[in-house]
Amino acid sequence: MNRPRLIHYNDAHHFHAKRLEPPTSRHLLHWPVDEVLGTGVDLLVLGLGYSDVFFHQSKVGRVVGQDKEVWESYIDWRIMRMVEVARELGTDQLRAAIERGRQTGMKVFPSLKLQDSAKPGSERFGRLKQEREAEVCIGDEGRAEWCYDYAQEAVQDYKLALVAEVLDDYGADGLELDFCFDNFYFKQAEIQQNTPLMTAFVGKVRALADEIGARQGREIPLMARVHLSETDNLAVGLDVAAWLEAGYLDWVVGQDPLVLVDPVIQAPWLAACAGQAGAAAYYRPPRRVYDERVGLPSIEMYRALGQTLAAQGYAGMYLGYMPWPFAEREYQILREAGYPQVHARSDKRYLLQPREGVLGEETTTPDRQLPEPLVAGETVVFDIPIADDVESARGDGEMRRALLTLRFSFFCIEDEIEMRCNGRVLDRAEAEIHDERALTIPLSLAGSMSVQAPLGFSAHWFRFRLAPEEIRRGANRIEIEVKKLDERAGFVRSINGAELLLRYRDFVRPEGLELQRIAPPGG
Repeated sequence: MNRPRLIHYNDAHHFHAKRLEPPTSRHLLHWPVDEVLGTGVDLLVLGLGYSDVFFHQSKVGRVVGQDKEVWESYIDWRIMRMVEVARELGTDQLRAAIERGRQTGMKVFPSLKLQDSAKPGSERFGRLKQEREAEVCIGDEGRAEWCYDYAQEAVQDYKLALVAEVLDDYGADGLELDFCFDNFYFKQAEIQQNTPLMTAFVGKVRALADEIGARQGREIPLMARVHLSETDNLAVGLDVAAWLEAGYLDWVVGQDPLVLVDPVIQAPWLAACAGQAGAAAYYRPPRRVYDERVGLPSIEMYRALGQTLAAQGYAGMYLGYMPWPFAEREYQILREAGYPQVHARSDKRYLLQPREGVLGEETTTPDRQLPEPLVAGETVVFDIPIADDVESARGDGEMRRALLTLRFSFFCIEDEIEMRCNGRVLDRAEAEIHDERALTIPLSLAGSMSVQAPLGFSAHWFRFRLAPEEIRRGANRIEIEVKKLDERAGFVRSINGAELLLRYRDFVRPEGLELQRIAPPGG
């Protein structure tokens, strides 16, 4: 099978099953495939339910609705009804998606979560746990008590039987092994010694897929979703480099654990590792962005990310969990993200994201460069990496003037500050300066998410137009030299963000005059 250009993940739960008002229909069961047809997506990855309790008619695992008559959860009841009605139609969610994929030419991979932490009595407590309970679980109290222990042969056999079912009985085009859900596989004290056991298990999955493929006269690709960092993988017993070197995987997806999409991310390890083994690597980005204009990344930000990843050797992106149902924004992203080479000369926003983690504690993103306080007599220095081939675009005369934006928090206009880009002093008289006394960053954080930058502050923006020859492929050095601070202004100032908007002579529609004003509240 050719390498996919763009992979889309539908967890089968939040973006399908629970959305279906009973009784469902075959048409609606096809929707995970139908909604991405005509985009750049050429591989759909479909979840298999509640990790260890399934939405398809599994003979191996527990199916939603088994052993229960009354449902207290509204969402679980809706999903149970979908499962029942699909069975009455002679199908199920997974089978319907695979068959629809064959009809339309869309490849469909089930995604098997390798782990689950559900406790006894939970609706997500799987069949093997029901039968063997603590015997097959890690048992580390307070850490992973009810997670499966992959040192147990019964656990590996159970997961292999699930693999065989979707590849053999359902005829899935391939399979994703999801190692990023409940991040524990062995007892804490046994991780290092048991790491080879997980490598051997992945080898068993490869051998099983090859055996089924040979019997059915087809090749069955395997893909694993793992952590983006080699250190994070090894810390839980996942030796991804060994899997790739042994030829167990065709494709590997690096899942970014951070909160914010970073269009200038530097994470070449996985792509290099996969490339050396003749495999392909994909990147699953986060979904949020720290920006005053949007809470979710814009198409220009995705374009910049696409160029950054391509430069590091990634074969493409792995997207999912986008606002649903899809609107024009989502469809534009899905159309373009599969073809970064086509948009090499489309406008892009290379913006720096702030450090993450709890304020006052060590950051979880030490490579990020902002925010930084402005201190008298000191110079803040940071780089904005650009992946675009600006040399060839300049040679063809297709670059417009770029726009550099520097965003300050609690800036004092009477301070003496010199700003430089790639060594050239940026004349403040040439800047477009805007200020907002009560800026709100529309970033929606959930759970334990945190960023080390304010979500509300007084802001100044300095925007400079840069000639095409001033932009470099690679690092563009920004320097902010603080020569003198107004002594009567005792508040802390900082450089809060920076962005390079690359602009090209692209085909765009003329600007119209038809935009309607929004009436004020009560007006």
